[in-house]
Amino acid sequence: MKRFILLFMTGMFAGAPAFAAEDTVARAMKLYEKRHYNEAAAVLRADLASIEQSRQGAAKLTLGMAYLRNALLHRELAQAAATTAQEYLKKLTAAQGPARSRFVDFYYGDALLEAGKPGVAAIYLEKFAGSEGVDPQYRSLAKVCLGLCYYRNNEAPRADPLWAGVDASDPEVKAELAAAYDKAGLADKNPQALIDESIAEMKRLGRPFSMRMVKNIVAVYARAGLTEKGLDLIKHTDLKACSYRETLGKSKVITFYDLSLFNDMALLYGQASIAFLEKAASDPKTRDVADFSLAQAYALFGSIEQSSKVASAFVSSSQMPAQYKDRIRVWQGANLYQKNRATDAVGVWDELARKQPEDADVLAELLFTCSRLRIECTKIVQQSAAAIEAGEGKKYANLNNAVGKYHLGKLDPAKALMYLEAGRDKSNKNKIESNEPVILVSLADAYFRTKKYSEALEIYFEMSKQFPEVRQIQDSMQGVYAMEHKSAGDVKIN
Repeated sequence: MKRFILLFMTGMFAGAPAFAAEDTVARAMKLYEKRHYNEAAAVLRADLASIEQSRQGAAKLTLGMAYLRNALLHRELAQAAATTAQEYLKKLTAAQGPARSRFVDFYYGDALLEAGKPGVAAIYLEKFAGSEGVDPQYRSLAKVCLGLCYYRNNEAPRADPLWAGVDASDPEVKAELAAAYDKAGLADKNPQALIDESIAEMKRLGRPFSMRMVKNIVAVYARAGLTEKGLDLIKHTDLKACSYRETLGKSKVITFYDLSLFNDMALLYGQASIAFLEKAASDPKTRDVADFSLAQAYALFGSIEQSSKVASAFVSSSQMPAQYKDRIRVWQGANLYQKNRATDAVGVWDELARKQPEDADVLAELLFTCSRLRIECTKIVQQSAAAIEAGEGKKYANLNNAVGKYHLGKLDPAKALMYLEAGRDKSNKNKIESNEPVILVSLADAYFRTKKYSEALEIYFEMSKQFPEVRQIQDSMQGVYAMEHKSAGDVKIN
């Protein structure tokens, strides 16, 4: 079904006059098809203004779809990073004596906060902030994070005096405060102005942005809708760089990363996708395909109401094949579920499952939705497993992946592996050109949970060629591997 959209879009470019080497939109579409989302977006953003008006719709559609796929990928990476980082940092906190890291409490607390565990996170951040000999800047950063813990743990009265006592003259601390205010929903604190001030001060001092500052700027830009500024910042950032490197003795170095970066990048890419898909939807030639993706983008990165409106219009008036309308109806059910109308949602899904009992793509969409919303879908899982057993060939690859993803969400990684491996392209098993990156992340997560570290690291090694930010997952995973095997393991990170 994805192939149909690619062919539809390619048809829109057919016969168009080419530029000197190759048509920009067609070249970007080829990169998108290879899952080189960053390259596809970069090609189009650079030349968008010079693309002739008749082809603007196709260009913006391709941009919107590239950013949406990138956003979905970074949502998956955020979950994978949370799993690996928490396990690695927890192991590091267990160390005793002079070999114990001083910064692990700060970064473990930060990771727990990002994972939605503010109460536990506060314990480690309080410990770090109260330690002797801590660098004043990092003590302030820890207090800002601690204040956000209090705020998210329904202890706001404890957060305000803590934040008020932080020395915000340091531009990096000011940026941390800005991001904390933003994530706490404190618009009256004007986080965007604070970020602008911190950026101006860093430039005045001639200091480069640390990764910590980058992630805070991206966080504020994403929530403020400043997508172009955020995209430009990411473009000029070394995304594999760490947040802090701590040296312990002559041979031991621990590298720490900012876990929240993935979620903030996902939000930024998601908002960029909405911006360009909305523009593509205003062009009659690209409206249907744009609305198909826009319903999903709105649900995840905009609002449920917007998603419901677009999905309803698509079902009633789109000229796309019926299978696409069925898939949009899956999203309509998801929107109903999130509006606390679970009975209505299940009714929509049951009808689709009965109407299309052998449509692998519709069943897969249903299961991916069950996984995302973390709800039980036993009948659909059984129906999908039976369809897979009765079917054969690549037609069922996506359904295998959906069943695997569902079992992974149910914390049954062994069963998940069986389906995810069946859905993978065997001849190009870790290549993103042959496998959806989001599914490779799920497969790597299943390998990690079953302690098949080499296999998981091999996946991220391939992915790092296009997405260097996966370095933080690689490092955490390698750390767990090394500690469990008392060695550096047999897979090295380059």
